[in-house]
Amino acid sequence: MEIQQLRHLIAAVQYGNLLKAAEESHISQSGLSRSIKSLETRLGVPLLVRKSKGVEPTVFGLSLLRRAHVIISEAAHSIREIRAIEQAQIGEVTLGITPNYAHYVIPSVLAELTAARPAIRVTVITASYLDLVEKLKVGDIDFAFGFLGAIEQTPDVNVEELMESHSRVIARAGHPLLAQEPVGVAELAMSRWAMLNGEGFQRNFLNFFYVRGQVIPGQPMKTDSIALLKRVVMAGDLLTILPVEVVRDEIAEGALTTVTCETPAEFARVGFLFRVESLVTPQMQYLIGLIRTAVSRA
Repeated sequence: MEIQQLRHLIAAVQYGNLLKAAEESHISQSGLSRSIKSLETRLGVPLLVRKSKGVEPTVFGLSLLRRAHVIISEAAHSIREIRAIEQAQIGEVTLGITPNYAHYVIPSVLAELTAARPAIRVTVITASYLDLVEKLKVGDIDFAFGFLGAIEQTPDVNVEELMESHSRVIARAGHPLLAQEPVGVAELAMSRWAMLNGEGFQRNFLNFFYVRGQVIPGQPMKTDSIALLKRVVMAGDLLTILPVEVVRDEIAEGALTTVTCETPAEFARVGFLFRVESLVTPQMQYLIGLIRTAVSRA
């Protein structure tokens, strides 16, 4: 049963005349008759009663007509929906991000996305780099963005680096160390820290002091929460390391400041993680494009 056959049946019943129905359907009368006859053969029942003055629907025809309008409407809706998905107007994306990007880049990207494409639904999952790799492998997320750590070469995941992120040592305004800037490595080693607990970040931080022959600093707190790190540092004398973009507002307000010193774990790679051979939908492509643009402006 074809959509066009249903349209021909509707036209025949609407006009009660095969010639008029054919003219309105932009088809020959013989072509319209063959179309309806083919439908009757397929269903095994008569759909029209042909009389000298025209045609009328049989009980079978009336039953099919009630469904035909719904079928045609749903088919048209499905086509519109497919075109909307194809053009990234609607759809769903599950994005994984490392914790820091929950506080900059991604919020503005999502605001732009919802303004331009309000029917696209985005689920954001925040996790450490290694957790995102595992979620990507099993299909819990479509792709990931954020700090790139080190992973063994795997056939399952593609890594695309976009840029290097530069971090600074961050302290509260009025921290005692600020009186002796620039601060030396020995003073940093004797300080106490509140730090991100990502495996790669921690390794780079500890290695910084180890290769310089310094004691390993104490870390009273480790967390994945950037917001918590900022609050803790503002409330006491713990130091932390964050991209300046994350604390730009607090620096402008005078609550936090950067410390003039050599920065442990200063450089980090930023980029995408993709599952090899996974389908990249138009919605994913659109969101990826927004992130690329935001990173290029950062």
